[in-house]
Amino acid sequence: MTTDPLIGRQLANFLLERVLGRGGMAQVYYGQDIKLQRPVAIKVIDARYRDKPVYAQRFVKEARSVARWRHENIIQIYYADDQDGLYFYAMEYIDGQDLASILAGYAAQGELMPSDDVLRIGRAIASALDYAHKHGVIHRDVKPSNVMVSNDGRIVLGDFGLALDMQEGSSGEAFGTPHYISPEQARRSSDVVPQSDLYSLGVILFEMLTGVVPFDDPSPTSVALQHITQPPPSPRELNPQLGEAVEAVLLKAISKMPQDRYQSGAALMDALENALTLNVPPTEAQDILPLPAMPAGVITGQLPTVAQRPDVSPPPATATQPPAESAPRPKRGNGLLASVVLFLFLSLIAFFWIFADLSPFSVPLVPLPSATLTVTPAEAFSTDLPPLAVTETETILPSATFTQLPPSVTPTATLTATRTPSATPSLQPTESATPSSGVATPKYFNGQRILMFYDATGFYIYNASANNRSISQFKFERLDVNDKVLNSFGGWEWETIYGILHPGRCMRLEIQKSQVYLRPAECGPRFSASFTYGSEDQRVFWTVNPASEEFRVLWQGEEVGRCQIAAGSCEVYIP
Repeated sequence: MTTDPLIGRQLANFLLERVLGRGGMAQVYYGQDIKLQRPVAIKVIDARYRDKPVYAQRFVKEARSVARWRHENIIQIYYADDQDGLYFYAMEYIDGQDLASILAGYAAQGELMPSDDVLRIGRAIASALDYAHKHGVIHRDVKPSNVMVSNDGRIVLGDFGLALDMQEGSSGEAFGTPHYISPEQARRSSDVVPQSDLYSLGVILFEMLTGVVPFDDPSPTSVALQHITQPPPSPRELNPQLGEAVEAVLLKAISKMPQDRYQSGAALMDALENALTLNVPPTEAQDILPLPAMPAGVITGQLPTVAQRPDVSPPPATATQPPAESAPRPKRGNGLLASVVLFLFLSLIAFFWIFADLSPFSVPLVPLPSATLTVTPAEAFSTDLPPLAVTETETILPSATFTQLPPSVTPTATLTATRTPSATPSLQPTESATPSSGVATPKYFNGQRILMFYDATGFYIYNASANNRSISQFKFERLDVNDKVLNSFGGWEWETIYGILHPGRCMRLEIQKSQVYLRPAECGPRFSASFTYGSEDQRVFWTVNPASEEFRVLWQGEEVGRCQIAAGSCEVYIP
């Protein structure tokens, strides 16, 4: 057995201990940073290319391209140098499996990856590619073996060894891996564009959802020619569980012409997620593509949760009575049905009128069309209210809700059935309501609901509303007893990965080297964006600190609530 001569050798501060893998022009070793006492991966240019300047330059360019970047889904480079003719660089070590091994495990069991994991992995790759493209770099070798899934669930795109600087260009050599190469790259490597990387991502998504790559042959040349000349097979023929919308997304992603593909990774993943959602039966949303769990060794984020969290169900939409002139004209023969519906509606109103404690309001059964409510500091509220707006919730208790506006504005008051506290609601808004543990002082009572979960290992923000929210508009600040800001984090940092917090989705911040992460069950495995920090980082605002008991949440620069750190969970409402 041949022993690698570099095993046991020290390059700068890094001691090489074993081989992790071999690529086209370099070898990767596991080692230790002997000064910082941490594991690292060391990439060393292969002996065959050490005397060839063009390869050495490409190797150095990879290190320079990536070393300046900071992205959750791109591997971090620590150090680069050459020693005794050996070009090398040290990077963070990812403890986990590559995507190729994970897919091979599913194939061996005759199973497919769950769609949630497909979306999670796809979004991470797409985000990394969009970031690289924004910085003027095309990867050119996007494939499963270059995607790492760590044991704590982090997904990282690595090996920018074939990366092309869009400003510099490259020679016409054809690089890349045949099964994942785009048609234009198969013809000439210098013809690549950012959408060439997205083609490769499309092939990976195709493989994850069908179990096979679209083109295959023992001959690499034959595979490359198929990418150029042959139409791909139907994804639905390979996996009948896929819907037409999913098939359309996959086929667009691997279109022959770059201009016919999605123009960004985010656009591709948004389209795929929407298409997969269309596959869900209306009453069985949890059964989308009933596929197996991830293989052993891959963490999916389903870890213990915090008890007594706020309800995460999105608030139901308020059903209001439409104006009479906009009501659709009933069809002939539907008169009986319309009568029944009208009878039930009037019965519901009568029920509230007879049994509900509406004091001190007196609500007329037939509202006056011109009735309005003018709010002034010296006036009592009018008892002439417009039509009822009823919302069905778990506990139906009618309560009056209103908006305090300047005297010159004429607001309307609506009677809304809501989940009401046991105490009788006050008719006058209070300025200094004391929040219960973990509940922020609400500012926008009828706004969009946002939940937060946090402990010593991480912070998670969950969109419990029914609308997309721009994550860059959030800011979080730890406060001392004098309201001085001690630590802060701005949502614009998440936006560098993904800018929209979708309904039912989470973003996260986590502490490095935590043994077990909170990762609320509400979030599931889907995290649109995430960062990992040291416990002393100035952006860590939610952990227990003797000098601070709370942090505040700002939306567009305006404080919308304060959260007790000891509570472990909190909710706010935003416009």
